[in-house]
Amino acid sequence: MIKERRKAIKAELIRESKDNPGYFRYNITIKEKDGRIHDVPAYGVDMEDAIERLLWAERVDKITNTKGVMSSFAIFLLCIIALSGIFGTIQDDPLIVIAGISICIFVFIIISLFDSYLNKK
Repeated sequence: MIKERRKAIKAELIRESKDNPGYFRYNITIKEKDGRIHDVPAYGVDMEDAIERLLWAERVDKITNTKGVMSSFAIFLLCIIALSGIFGTIQDDPLIVIAGISICIFVFIIISLFDSYLNKK
């Protein structure tokens, strides 16, 4: 069975870049997994360079968009663990610490499932 992927169907040279001599502008027609087709501009020394730059930019955007959410989420979970540790020490009750860690694990599982549901394509 052939797996559907994103494909560059057509790439055409539009013009030489006005700002950067030696670089060219290309229009690349991309077919998505779901069958949608759209054009994306790309710049590079040659067509291969333009496609590599386009893929690199998409990877960077994908990583930077999720990185901020996950780091703030991790800080939130660490705060819950720290607070449960502090309250467990003050009350001299290890169940409070276990409850705090359990809540963090539960929240992490729920958010992971929700995130995978939203990113399912």
